[in-house]
Amino acid sequence: MKTQMLSIDLYKILLFLFAGLISCSSDDLSDLNEVIYVRHANADIPAHIYGNGTSETFIILLHGGPGGSGLDYRIGSYSERLEERYAVVYFDQRGQGMAQGNYDKDEVTVELMAADVDALARVLHHKYGNDIRLFLLGHSWGGTLGSTVMVTENYQQQYNGWIEVSGAHDLPQTYRGAIRQFQTIGSEQIQLGNNMSFWESSLTRVNELDTNTVDFSYINKRAFEAEQKLNDDGFINDRDEENPFLPIKNLIFVNNIITTTIAGTTTAQQLVDNGLESYSVTDQLSSIQIPTLLIWGRYDLVVSPELGTTALNRIASLDKELVVFERSGHSPMITEPDRFVQVVSGFIDTH
Repeated sequence: MKTQMLSIDLYKILLFLFAGLISCSSDDLSDLNEVIYVRHANADIPAHIYGNGTSETFIILLHGGPGGSGLDYRIGSYSERLEERYAVVYFDQRGQGMAQGNYDKDEVTVELMAADVDALARVLHHKYGNDIRLFLLGHSWGGTLGSTVMVTENYQQQYNGWIEVSGAHDLPQTYRGAIRQFQTIGSEQIQLGNNMSFWESSLTRVNELDTNTVDFSYINKRAFEAEQKLNDDGFINDRDEENPFLPIKNLIFVNNIITTTIAGTTTAQQLVDNGLESYSVTDQLSSIQIPTLLIWGRYDLVVSPELGTTALNRIASLDKELVVFERSGHSPMITEPDRFVQVVSGFIDTH
């Protein structure tokens, strides 16, 4: 047993030394490159911080999933360009990415994860100063989590603005909205004579789905296939991945693909077991008072733009806007990066 423990400790030491060689922390605020760990409620959660800290403006980016990781979003030109202007915080979230912890599975809830994000915001203020400006940006499942942060008492006061990108702040509406979106876009494509067999078979199956339950197993898989068809037919732009080395670097040198896959799958199932599929904060959106930017893709078949319209109508802030990207599906930052950076930067610089 002592020999085993010694070998494990030696392995940890070598791992940390190797990590230091490939990703050293930068003391230069204009070119931040560091990892901090947020310890909260029996979890240690990494936040990877890159970009221009001299801006004193930090974007906390909440990844999709559940089951993804923060660095999944450090791809394409949009992330590089945002990092030139601001500091971007890629947060792994509890039970996802390379987060670690020892807690009961019943504790894996959206509310506890929102408390983790609040803890991160407090750590950032402590480390970089109370004068920094924080913006929260959540995509897809990150919109579920981010909306929960915003509607939880005393959390939103730490932020200068909230940016929801194709956010699933209401899971039942997300499911039924995806069905309606499939029916609308599928019918349009059939009328145009595009990929007839795909759309006809998809509509046949979608029309059979039970709208009284929530089951994303078919609709999500088919939605991403549909986006590829829409790309092939010229409705959605090609994906922009200007720096293909970044995801490879993250996969090989930062994240352990086996660990992240197992952890993400487990956490996603725990969230479902704890009621995720019926989760909604729609009735609480009126508590959001801070400036809000909503971004959706016109052809999003995962989270329909109707959720953006619902949020726009419900949020109480007097400074709110819904921007629809006409050449995008579920990930506007990847398919229309120029416009995405322009819209997000404009919102941030205004506030």
